Amino acid sequence: MEGKRLTIYAMEELECPKCGHKHSLKKYKVINVTEKAKLKEEIMKNRLYQFSCEECEYMAPLTYDSLYVDSRRNIMIYMAPVMNAEIKAEIAELEQEKGIDKRLVDNINDLKEKIMIADNHLDDRVIEIIKIMYIDQMKKEMEDDTLLNILFDYNRDNYCFLVFFQKKGIGKIPLTREFYRQVEDKYKDAIKEHSMDSFMKVDMEWAGKILFKNHNKFN
Repeated sequence: MEGKRLTIYAMEELECPKCGHKHSLKKYKVINVTEKAKLKEEIMKNRLYQFSCEECEYMAPLTYDSLYVDSRRNIMIYMAPVMNAEIKAEIAELEQEKGIDKRLVDNINDLKEKIMIADNHLDDRVIEIIKIMYIDQMKKEMEDDTLLNILFDYNRDNYCFLVFFQKKGIGKIPLTREFYRQVEDKYKDAIKEHSMDSFMKVDMEWAGKILFKNHNKFN
């Protein structure tokens, strides 16, 4: 099992969709940042999952299925843009490894967010619950605008959420450690009840089920 989690990549020839120039690109099947720490920086700076044409300067995200492993943070994150039988079989095999947090995402932004949360020693399950709470407070703003996304971010020791609106653009909501700890303590039993030792897709849909189920209990 340990060998399967070492960094693995294959060279693949891709054609630029704009000019047709052919490129030889590394596509990573496994990214072990404990083994190769620089790859984390490549992900966070949008270099690794990126197609860049040196001929016409066309750039585009390149999302494909791959496994991110950080043994120091005790987490594995499987990014699968499209689920299929082969990926399901691979995930089932990976799930035999116990005692490590396992997450499932389908896009690069969610992968980067999970990495940032883990790097700050926070619990992504608590973060997703807080997102729902903050969205509930933004109902008035959402009457004449569309919320596109909300993502955890940080600057040194300061936590926040980046809020993406269709009209207003990007806003920022601070997150204090005190509020984080309050939510963590309040929902710890519910979080435990809704968690399992397998690849979980921890997002706002997952958090919404916890809040809905526990609404009467805490009100």
